[in-house]
Amino acid sequence: MKLFGSIRKKMHPDLLNNSIFLRYYNTWQADPHSIVFAPIAEYLQLYGMFDDAIRICEAGLKNHPRLISGRLALAKAYMRKKEWPKAEGELRFVLKIIPNQEKALEFLKTVERELLPAEPEKKTATWETVTMAKIYAMQGHTHRAREVYKNILNLDPSNEEAVQGLEHLEGEV
Repeated sequence: MKLFGSIRKKMHPDLLNNSIFLRYYNTWQADPHSIVFAPIAEYLQLYGMFDDAIRICEAGLKNHPRLISGRLALAKAYMRKKEWPKAEGELRFVLKIIPNQEKALEFLKTVERELLPAEPEKKTATWETVTMAKIYAMQGHTHRAREVYKNILNLDPSNEEAVQGLEHLEGEV
């Protein structure tokens, strides 16, 4: 098969000496419609050949679009390339066929974590303390004192001292 000609040239020597891999490889060469594309893709991934694994899975899935092992191998290759949306698509396809497929659910958790936008880290200036808010309040800068209390409470809603300080300032209005 043309697809494999270029892959064999750059294969890791360990693959060429692996009898199980070679059995799959020879089966694929003899019958390009075989389902052995999935384990071949898995072996290629072990040696960092993600693009080749993707090409093999895509070719194999044309003949066997519902082969779960092929879809999972493709999803894994996409994950290793950090192509999260493509991996998610493959995993959701698997889960439509088998809703509780354990590996797909496990992989999907990882993909969803990567796809979620990172929450901006809530920071407060190091000088924004209850003591600083009290100083502002004593100086008559109640607006600034309120801001400091609110920033403290955004980070730690259970800070009683900040709650009381803000309540005190709100009571003065």
